[in-house]
Amino acid sequence: MVTWKIIFTFGAHDEEIELIDAETLVDWDPEFKGELISNFFNTDYHWAIGLKQVIRGEVNFPPKNFLVAVGRKWGDSQAKSLPFGVLFEFTEGDLRLRGVGPKSLSEKAGGDSNFLLNLVSDLFDKPTLWKSKIVVAAIPKGEWKIIGDIIGEEPWLLIEQGRRIMKTDPRKAMENFTKAHKIFDILADINGKFHAVFAQAELYLDSMDYDQTRDRLDALWEFTSQLGDPMLEENILSIEGIILYENNLYEQAISKFEQALDRAKRANIHKAVVNAYCNIGECYYRVDKFEDAMKHFDKARALSESRQDRQFLAVSQVNVAKVLGQYIKQGNSSNVAQASYYLEEAIQIFEQLDDKIGLMHAHGLFGELEALKGQFEKGLMHFEFAAEKAQATDAHQFQEFYRQQAQRMKERLYEI
Repeated sequence: MVTWKIIFTFGAHDEEIELIDAETLVDWDPEFKGELISNFFNTDYHWAIGLKQVIRGEVNFPPKNFLVAVGRKWGDSQAKSLPFGVLFEFTEGDLRLRGVGPKSLSEKAGGDSNFLLNLVSDLFDKPTLWKSKIVVAAIPKGEWKIIGDIIGEEPWLLIEQGRRIMKTDPRKAMENFTKAHKIFDILADINGKFHAVFAQAELYLDSMDYDQTRDRLDALWEFTSQLGDPMLEENILSIEGIILYENNLYEQAISKFEQALDRAKRANIHKAVVNAYCNIGECYYRVDKFEDAMKHFDKARALSESRQDRQFLAVSQVNVAKVLGQYIKQGNSSNVAQASYYLEEAIQIFEQLDDKIGLMHAHGLFGELEALKGQFEKGLMHFEFAAEKAQATDAHQFQEFYRQQAQRMKERLYEI
């Protein structure tokens, strides 16, 4: 069982509480999780006290990235009182529930997580039962709103708005990121500065301005050395890997993505773990090491399936089908049925999520598969659909490619 250890200052002394990682709780209801976070913000009384250490397993996290609600439920005597805590991670203006406890209480209850969840509900819904309720934080979300009113802008909101318009208005997005960075700099918020500069790096990466991207990465490494957060390191390493990949330096990119995978595992962020597996698999695919590519793509698929992450599951299945297509080209026709199954399921998921980019890639790959089978009419249908989705997303290079593939299918049909 993974635990969080929280050490905070209370009055004249330090206190410690061990919490169970929320991801390891069974019978976890996502709707309840959302309701809990909503109730947290509806709290109209709390104390701000010093959070000193946040430790998950053997990894130390920067305390200022976290909020902790702590209460003590009194019994017949103070000796029977029950300390209780709920840990949130505060990232880009949003909260994620990370831990509930204490751990000792769950162990005494025989691992009954529902007992813990009922206490969480009591902490927020029945405040009269609790002797104290406190919030441990550096700059809570509510305080950022107050700061935003004073200075005229809320920096986390600037980043959020900038990300939404990165594709359509990159100039305005950069203005937002730069302004947010200046605000964070004035307030000496290193975590905020990291995310503002990271957004700039992503924007330069998207425009393939790798020199400017690298300049931002140098600053990000400086921030990360002060924050000590493995997930922030994962973000930087992933971008470094992407730059190497885009410059066809696949072996070097694999090294960066493997380092990113290590940081993602240490931070227990499954989406980042899946993304790293996909990136490593893609590098191996580019150098024709199909067995290594399959191993990493299949790890991403299995993890996405176990976490019920449908978006990444569909992406992973397309990647697995891509490798199976190479096996088919090598003469192993036994992989046709499995590749078709993965692509059909991926297309269904992408349609439900209205993911046009995913649909473009899945239909394009399906067109290639049907062409290998000699089913040129079906191949034509998939290539035309892929070209249509490319047009809808302004992916002009892919649009032209799939139009050419569709024309090739028409010529083969005419020959027949």
